[in-house]
Amino acid sequence: MSIAQYFESGEKKQDKGHFKNLLLIAKADGKLTDEENLLLYRIGKNIDLNKEQIEDIINNPSKYPIIPPVSKVERMQQMVELIKMMITDGEIDKNEMNLIDIMAVRLGYKNIDEVDVKKAIEMLLNGDDTETIAETIA
Repeated sequence: MSIAQYFESGEKKQDKGHFKNLLLIAKADGKLTDEENLLLYRIGKNIDLNKEQIEDIINNPSKYPIIPPVSKVERMQQMVELIKMMITDGEIDKNEMNLIDIMAVRLGYKNIDEVDVKKAIEMLLNGDDTETIAETIA
């Protein structure tokens, strides 16, 4: 562990854990498509991860713990991004759905029923942004 990692903010650690979750969802069906890879890098940059950090998480995901956000809306934003990653390749694999259920619990939900996955998918396909979807569902 580098000295910089000791001084990372809780939010940065949370972002890295979220990126790890996105990676796990992307890989759940056994392949990482170009679309999924592009979305990973786009989200990584949106949460202020540099290329080296993104690649380290991709190569060493087990190093990064999952730290759920305290805010209900922020937790839902992470769920929406996970759902977005799940549908990026145009297919919803059984392994991806099982992993989404596990991620929901890790993010502080009792179960996946607390997250309206169908509504999130519908809103994503309609072009709604992550914040709007999270606020609507949360």
